[in-house]
Amino acid sequence: MRLTIKVIIMIFFSLFITINTSAESPREIELSNGEVVTVFFEDRSNGYRYEVEFENGHTYFYEKSGNTGHGGGSLELTSEEMSLGEEAIERYEQIDGDAITSNSSSGNPLGIVIILFGLLGAVFPKVAWYLEIGWKLRDAEPSELALIANRVGGILASIVGLFVLL
Repeated sequence: MRLTIKVIIMIFFSLFITINTSAESPREIELSNGEVVTVFFEDRSNGYRYEVEFENGHTYFYEKSGNTGHGGGSLELTSEEMSLGEEAIERYEQIDGDAITSNSSSGNPLGIVIILFGLLGAVFPKVAWYLEIGWKLRDAEPSELALIANRVGGILASIVGLFVLL
């Protein structure tokens, strides 16, 4: 029972822990018209976001989430600046690589911990029982029901760990 509660708590916290890797520093890109803009890249768990900041303070962004992508910008952004923003993103990708190939996020590493706890309960149910409650008791052995519960709970925890990892 305690192992199940611990797994549920780990799953709950894993929903709030995200791994976002961003570029180390913004990159300045010179455009075809001679203007220098600053390009920011943010890698997200299910996509990415580019933001282009012009010298006059206007911003253009393009973000992709899953299979959907859209762009936009500040209210003052002109159509010429939008096309320059797209040019800046293309030049950024020429220098640093395409955003799709640079997405190295492989899920939440807490999934590995959940899988390991699950495998411990599934493969070694007696050890899991001892770590959970057996150490408190003297000369006690787990019941068959406790061993079965640890195996089933371990299998379920390993499956949940896989989903958290992906």
